[in-house]
Amino acid sequence: MTNSAEIRQKIELIEEAYEFMLAYAAQGRSDEGAGPDGAHIRTFLTQFNEATGEILSDAESISADSPESVAFISALKTDGATVQSVIAIMLGKDNVSSEMVDNANGLISVRSYLTALFFIDKAVLN
Repeated sequence: MTNSAEIRQKIELIEEAYEFMLAYAAQGRSDEGAGPDGAHIRTFLTQFNEATGEILSDAESISADSPESVAFISALKTDGATVQSVIAIMLGKDNVSSEMVDNANGLISVRSYLTALFFIDKAVLN
């Protein structure tokens, strides 16, 4: 993944997954299997995780090698790794409740990662 279109596609997959996570969190599900969208949470968590992994593996290609971009990409990698560990923890559970997803959505590192991706999309990519 080295071009802007591919990076944007991964950002869109993450945004789609996060929007599902927000909706899922608002539903107040104690059991992920309850209702028509319950089991889909794992699909979207996996989508989020895989797209994050692809972005992080080629993070250096996002911007030029200026001191500012090196620091920015370093922070992105840290937040992305934290997000991946949060998702791995949730996927490792027998049940992913709305409350669990809501708490994950509220983590500063998750919000920081998403905001960095949106910044990349609007300010860094040509």
